[in-house]
Amino acid sequence: MSAAPRTHRCMALALAHVFLAALIAACAGGARGPAGDGQWDDPRREAADRRIMRLIAEERWERVVDAADSVESDAGGDPRLWGQKALALGKTGRFDESVALFEQALLADYASCDNHLNFAVVLLESGRSGRALTELAEASRFCGAVNRPVVQRNRAAAFLHRGERDRALEAVDEGLSSAPKDPYLLGLKGMLIAEAAPVQAESLFVRAEAAGPLPGEFLYQLGLLLLRGERPAEAIGPLEAALRGDPGDRGIRAAFAEALARAGRYDEAEAVLRGLIAEAPDEEIERRLGRLLMRRGEYAEALGIFRSLAQTPENRDRAAMCLHMTGRTREALEIQRGVVAERPDWPTGLVNLAVYLGAEGELEEAEALLVRALELDPENVAATVNLESLRRARESGSPAQDPPPPR
Repeated sequence: MSAAPRTHRCMALALAHVFLAALIAACAGGARGPAGDGQWDDPRREAADRRIMRLIAEERWERVVDAADSVESDAGGDPRLWGQKALALGKTGRFDESVALFEQALLADYASCDNHLNFAVVLLESGRSGRALTELAEASRFCGAVNRPVVQRNRAAAFLHRGERDRALEAVDEGLSSAPKDPYLLGLKGMLIAEAAPVQAESLFVRAEAAGPLPGEFLYQLGLLLLRGERPAEAIGPLEAALRGDPGDRGIRAAFAEALARAGRYDEAEAVLRGLIAEAPDEEIERRLGRLLMRRGEYAEALGIFRSLAQTPENRDRAAMCLHMTGRTREALEIQRGVVAERPDWPTGLVNLAVYLGAEGELEEAEALLVRALELDPENVAATVNLESLRRARESGSPAQDPPPPR
């Protein structure tokens, strides 16, 4: 089974989602005067501001617009109120109105940290990453130390939208230089370096978790790291926690099933996979179920699955393995020759063809295929083991040993 069901592109989208969702909560400051100095004279205005900020934290955007309109009709508008309404307008898809109102708010109070930051959120979500970076640069001039990590998170989001991962990582490192224990920045760096430096990434996730529960996207990436590190039993915990936060995410559920299967919890893994298939046809999930059945030695049912899928070389290779494991090696051999003819430089196909040839006593051809597989992939363990087994068989005159079922 594949240890990484999401691509780099999907990871970047998940990262951007984390940044933008974090920004709203982080920017929700206490009630302040219209220009940021002092309290309002009217305590009702302060109470209204607190109510609006609660609605923002709950992402009840239509209610924010209604509340802002009510306050403005009763007590008049101000830059903070306009910025709150502009954010809500942007979140409900009224982008042009949102931009106009943010510009009005910043014209009246250009030194507003919250308005620059929230304007950047709306710009990012509408795909205007260049202008968002400009707003974030302005925010860095006016935001205090408490919001600087937020600025860097969102600068990283903007760079990811532009496909500039290196610059995103620089933004995260800049944020960590002033807030080395910020859990979001630690987790984001872990996600960004997960492929290149998995051990360091895992350490960053652990440090982030020490500061509080990890968001679901971080937990998912930690689970994938542990799977890639051949630690499936440890991967189950973070993947299960990620599912509690987003039980409908098919990618997390598929990774969770993989962790269960590789930890030997086959019945639970099968239940997850069959649930996914029942919800929606999915060839990749069916392929995973077929592999799981092979691990359990249920080759006849697995064969049925692989024969029902698109007849790619990979699926035909699995079907041939099922045939071989049920004693139908001549049929497997015929299929596998076709696989190798279509993909002559695929080491797995070469190794499996060699296994079937060896089982049929055609040791010389089998040995040549294994040597070819090692030329293509010198670190291929299956080719090395089978070549050693074949050579021992040739010396002793006994059949070559079958390889274990595929993972």
